[in-house]
Amino acid sequence: MPEQAPVVYDVNVLVNVLVTDDSEFPYIAQVPSASSNPDADCLSIAFDTDDFQLYLSPHILENTTRVLAELGLSPDLIKRYLATLVDVVETSGGAIVDPPRKVFDVSDHEDNLILDLAVDVDATIVVSNDTDLTSLSPWHNRIAIMRPRDFVQCTVQTRRGR
Repeated sequence: MPEQAPVVYDVNVLVNVLVTDDSEFPYIAQVPSASSNPDADCLSIAFDTDDFQLYLSPHILENTTRVLAELGLSPDLIKRYLATLVDVVETSGGAIVDPPRKVFDVSDHEDNLILDLAVDVDATIVVSNDTDLTSLSPWHNRIAIMRPRDFVQCTVQTRRGR
């Protein structure tokens, strides 16, 4: 079995798992799935543990909580979702990591914090819906920054080629 690659998901990916019209939470589909929600498919990819270890930070989890609350989701749903995220992280072999601040070269402070985590865990991929962040790919010729749909398609194609 090939080594699992560390991957980081941006806050917007985690939020979209719940807030899009086609959210199926708490159901996590198998990959390749028939889901029309690529953000949810990203969570499925991490959950099945074949290729990727998911890493998140306390900052990512706190911002996910804040955004979901601002969007009016119930505290109970948010709590259950965060517990699911922690389970997916642990199942994938990843971890919740509070990285040191090292990245300061991106204009958006929040993007720097995502990249801090990616650098700290030696991630090869960051998955984000943030155009400012995806436009940096490959960041320092080292980290691919992909949109969820592209990440899912690439993963599915790679698996079919095995």
